[in-house]
Amino acid sequence: MATASNYLCLVGLQSREDHRKQIELEEARKAGFAPAELDEDGKEINPHIPQYMSSAPWYLNAERPSLKHQRKWKSDPNYTKAWYDRGAKVHQAEKYRKGACEKFIEFLIWSL
Repeated sequence: MATASNYLCLVGLQSREDHRKQIELEEARKAGFAPAELDEDGKEINPHIPQYMSSAPWYLNAERPSLKHQRKWKSDPNYTKAWYDRGAKVHQAEKYRKGACEKFIEFLIWSL
C-alpha cells in the first residue's frame, strides 16, 4: 500500500521540507553564498535566470536544468550570412524617365 510520502516520490512531487530546502538553496545561489548549478556540459547556470527558461520542455526528457535547449540545434555548415550585399544598390536609374514620378504616386495611393 502506498503511503503519502511514497506517493509524492512516485509522482515526482516534493514534500514541504524538500520544497523549502530547494527555495532556500535558490536564494543562497542568488545571493552568492552557494555555488551556481552546473548544466550537462559543466557550465555554470546563472542563478538569476528564471526556472521556466533553464528547465527544458517535457518532451525533451531532460533530467537536469540546462540551457542547451535555448541554443541553436541545427547548424548548417553551408549557411553564410553573405547571401546578399547589405546596402548595395542593385539598380539605380541613371537618367530621368518621363512618367516615373506619376507611377510612383499611383503606387503610393493604391498601397494605402
